[in-house]
Amino acid sequence: MIKIFKSLVPNMACDTIIKEGKSRPQLDAGLGQTNKKSKGRSTKVSFINNEFTKSFMHELVITHYKNYVIEEAEDLQFATYNVGDFYGPHCDADENNKRILSISVQLSKPSEYEGGDLCLYGIGGSPSPVTNERGTVIIFPSNLLHEVEPVTKGTRYSLVQWFKGYESSN
Repeated sequence: MIKIFKSLVPNMACDTIIKEGKSRPQLDAGLGQTNKKSKGRSTKVSFINNEFTKSFMHELVITHYKNYVIEEAEDLQFATYNVGDFYGPHCDADENNKRILSISVQLSKPSEYEGGDLCLYGIGGSPSPVTNERGTVIIFPSNLLHEVEPVTKGTRYSLVQWFKGYESSN
């Protein structure tokens, strides 16, 4: 169910998304609908209203996850992880939000930061880092445990989005 599209988003598009994300107010990210601060997360986020990027992500999901019915695509969230920032082990889905699929796009060049790996938890409960190649799109079920390890040098930028709906019986 995990799909990884290496270097799918071109460098120029990554640069444009970073520029747009940085131009918007950067909020301290918390958890849940209330954005409550937590020891489990340290990062800054902003929201991007880019219809082209939203449509691109939506098309990617409906093309590769035909057994899911997508009822809503949440807003694009741009995340900035500076030295020491992280997002501890968590799932994007809970009993209230109806999220079924999560997307993460690696926007930074790997040479621009250290640490900050997106890790997905698999069989046996151990986390596995996903490629940090620039422009890579990772799609995974929202109920999959994952984390972003602490950044130890530089700045990591990413774009995330969630899709709500349900799995079809067809």
